[in-house]
Amino acid sequence: MRILVSTGQWFPEATGGSARVATETAIALADRGHEVTVIAPAVGHRGVEQLAENLAIHRSLPRNRLPITLTDVVYTARSVRRAPRYDVALVHQSTGAAGLIAAGFDAPIVLVYHASALRELRFLRSLSGAARSLSSRGLEPFLAWFERIALERSSSILVLSEFSRSLIEADHPLQAGKITHVSGGVDVDRFEPGDGREAARRRLGIELDTTLLVTVRRLEPRMGIEQLLQAVRLVRAGLDVRLAVVGSGSLMQRLQAAAAALGIADVVDFRGRVPDAEVVDWYRAADLFLLPTIAYEGFGMVTVEALSAGTPVVGTPVGATPELLEPLDPRLIATHADAEGLAEAIHVAVAIAGPELRTACRAYACAEFAWPHVMDGWEQALLAAGGRAASSGSRLERAMVGGF
Repeated sequence: MRILVSTGQWFPEATGGSARVATETAIALADRGHEVTVIAPAVGHRGVEQLAENLAIHRSLPRNRLPITLTDVVYTARSVRRAPRYDVALVHQSTGAAGLIAAGFDAPIVLVYHASALRELRFLRSLSGAARSLSSRGLEPFLAWFERIALERSSSILVLSEFSRSLIEADHPLQAGKITHVSGGVDVDRFEPGDGREAARRRLGIELDTTLLVTVRRLEPRMGIEQLLQAVRLVRAGLDVRLAVVGSGSLMQRLQAAAAALGIADVVDFRGRVPDAEVVDWYRAADLFLLPTIAYEGFGMVTVEALSAGTPVVGTPVGATPELLEPLDPRLIATHADAEGLAEAIHVAVAIAGPELRTACRAYACAEFAWPHVMDGWEQALLAAGGRAASSGSRLERAMVGGF
């Protein structure tokens, strides 16, 4: 098939889960013999990058002071108006889908619903001051419109969790029949235990006899790092623990100040963004990986990466996290997403996090989330969408519908 991929985030420039999913699935589809063209954010003066014979990246989405909520729609539309015909489009944001629709794109659109940008904007506004609240209100009608149009006009909708399905069913119930559940994945050859926990600690300069807690997160409000710091303060009363926070974001200074105020600055190490190769060693070195999310965890790529490296994950009962951890061991899920719930779950997990559980984590990740396994579902969904279009005369139907 000739597949167009549209994404507003591309790894490694963006490090979030949706960026990694967009990148990994595009590469995997090309590896399976499909001809893949990607519309992705611009980086410097790059134009078209030919990553493989059948995988081309068009760096056509500018990143400047203008809101990408609007510019991604415009530049996606520009990118495809004179493009060759594709069999199907795999779209990772509603803004990209809106751009394709505006351009009269003549192929089925398969939308990957990672999360609701509209819900996340409202959540952020609920935590922000009045100035930020007023500025975000200007974008809200556009996000609502793009999300509605993208879901209504897509041939099918892919979700990575039942949690994401529930959001669509709540906000757009008429589109629920289009949903197919696929999975996120992990490169199990890259995220693997390697030469072990102690060797990884030596490379990172971490003491061998401390209980090392690690989280890899963007430092943004919904990620729950403030609650995690409070939990570490509680846990420290009974355990010799150290917390490594890997990642950067707008809350860095605020979180560093919070750690100092809580009296735990001496055991919390804010590493910032580290080289991608080093992230694997942080997973390996940890006694526990922590996912303290307080809202909208649509899948949890870092969860399956840590598990693949053989490290137990303690997560909050938020979003898709229980779906990932309960089949492995329900004790890894905190009872609540607050500091007390996290602290209790950490105590429980430390007691069971021996070699047997680490081996089980690795085996579970390999069996359930290895990319070659989960890509079967992605490929089948795209083939089904392309096949329905070819057999139903949907090109004429779409032409009759027109633009917005």
